[in-house]
Amino acid sequence: MQEFGSITEIAVVAIASMMIAIVASRQKILDLGGALLSFVICFVIGTLAHWSWFVLLLIFVAGSYLATRFAFRYKIYIGVQEGLEGTRSETNVISNGSVPSLVAIFYFFEIITVEEAIVGFTTSLAVAAADTIASEIGVLSGEAVLITAPSKRVAPGTNGGITIIGTVSALLSSICMTFISLIVIFAVDFGNFSNTFEGLFVIIPAILGFIGCQIDSILGATLENRGIIGKGGVNFVSIGISTVLSIGIFNYLY
Repeated sequence: MQEFGSITEIAVVAIASMMIAIVASRQKILDLGGALLSFVICFVIGTLAHWSWFVLLLIFVAGSYLATRFAFRYKIYIGVQEGLEGTRSETNVISNGSVPSLVAIFYFFEIITVEEAIVGFTTSLAVAAADTIASEIGVLSGEAVLITAPSKRVAPGTNGGITIIGTVSALLSSICMTFISLIVIFAVDFGNFSNTFEGLFVIIPAILGFIGCQIDSILGATLENRGIIGKGGVNFVSIGISTVLSIGIFNYLY
């Protein structure tokens, strides 16, 4: 089992997590339930893994909110906006934050190595970023097709619907989130990362982040459209599958 940080470090993470939850709620980035869950997730990740992971969560949330608010009036006009004011709920928080939290927990209890934790955490954020950005940007396109039946046109925002602009956004978002994550982790030298870094740490999360977004669309077109699983479940499963695959592939190639 990894060691906890000092009492001061834990207190700083707790206070920072609380402040973020309060600001997110007041600024209507998250609803009350989402804000409370964000506190728990931020605290767990910040104390069981490293404060740099906490920072990366903030970057992801900020980017997601900006994407949500982008062209928001038009999204309202066509009826595809997230909530009334772009506010995300506890379902969104837990579906996107559960897997990164589990990676932190597994790392703390030494179920996975530090290298596996870095790859898994980075991949989980890459999938979440790719899916969120693809959804928020893709709905602005007037042309969408069903991922399981490319010849079938569907309305933007339809579960399983994909667009060219959304797909490109997913790829770029996955790559960007991967690079940002690794730059931050490299800068603080978490787990002596500067001595173990190699290309696999970039390639695997970037590719699996994009693939995870496509898995999300496939699950949306099949299970979600049939009422078997909800949107939150689709997000959780797609992030989980991609994260497990990333760790498995990393172990095979590393």
